[in-house]
Amino acid sequence: MVQDVQTAPAQKDSTFRSVFAHPYACFRCRKSFKRASRTAAVLACPNCGGPSIGLTRKFKPPKQSDRKQWDKVEALVRHGFLFWSVGEAYPGTLQEVAAFASRHAAFVARERARYPEAYREIEQALAGSLERGTG
Repeated sequence: MVQDVQTAPAQKDSTFRSVFAHPYACFRCRKSFKRASRTAAVLACPNCGGPSIGLTRKFKPPKQSDRKQWDKVEALVRHGFLFWSVGEAYPGTLQEVAAFASRHAAFVARERARYPEAYREIEQALAGSLERGTG
């Protein structure tokens, strides 16, 4: 019997069990690591122990030293984007994130409605990062 597993929003529902790994991004240490699909929306970073957010396989992490790009990625995640295809390229700079988020607000709202628990977990992890001054 197949167990009902909570699917992270970055890893869309499917009856097909993917063997692919999905990236998780840690904004505290600016690193990404991969884990098998069908895992939690937030996992502990193997490097620093902080929260790492599950993203789609389309996510390509910036270099660890590229603080501006990591800040942009974090802003996108805070707006609810987990790097799905949305019909246009993702913004190149932090300054473009708000307009991008506005254009795709309805899409993100649908995703949040589909995966409320996972988004709550993501938001709590990100809020905890801010409280510790690491976000």
